[in-house]
Amino acid sequence: MNKARRILARLRTMDFHDVVNHAEILRARWWTAAWYARFFGAVGKGSWLRKPSQIHSPRHIFLGTGVRIEEGAVLYSVTRSADVYYTGTIHVGDRTFMNKDCNLTAAFRIDLGRDVAFGPNVFVCDFDHGYHQPGISRLATPLVSKGPISIGDRCWIGANSCISSGVTLGDDCVVGANSVVTRSFPAGTVLAGAPAVAIRRRDDATGQWVRVREHAAA
Repeated sequence: MNKARRILARLRTMDFHDVVNHAEILRARWWTAAWYARFFGAVGKGSWLRKPSQIHSPRHIFLGTGVRIEEGAVLYSVTRSADVYYTGTIHVGDRTFMNKDCNLTAAFRIDLGRDVAFGPNVFVCDFDHGYHQPGISRLATPLVSKGPISIGDRCWIGANSCISSGVTLGDDCVVGANSVVTRSFPAGTVLAGAPAVAIRRRDDATGQWVRVREHAAA
């Protein structure tokens, strides 16, 4: 009874659009538990996907608890490209949030930590198409990669950012909007640009964020 009263009290504070959004999330939670959980490698309690754009080879995709993935997402585990077979795995940590139109594509491995937050339209991909063989389609060349991608706990990835293969971001990193991240950064780094460079770092001794000047890697 008390729970019902709390729900009714909350509904009274919502306008029409809030109610519609809340209903959509409830539907997404139900559909994720009833349908997607049958096919994914794992789906933790309370996780939901809302109207994904594309899911490929979901048995290689693992969601922790309380994961929220907004509409338009692409979760793509590559299994074959240019007659080469792959087993791309995607691991999404507890309570991670992906805003609209985000894309995780793995031929090898992508790991997202806990409490990671994505702005809209973020692209994370652990490979590229080779270009060293002239005269053939890039789609017919083997995939090339600098290694798996690992994003630490509590990282914030700004809108329209791209994170490429071999990148590791330590805990509590912040990626500015429209950044292209091509190399790794330690925990507590604010980075931005194309290619991304460090602009602030957390001083562990003082707990303050201090400015740094770093040139893009050649």
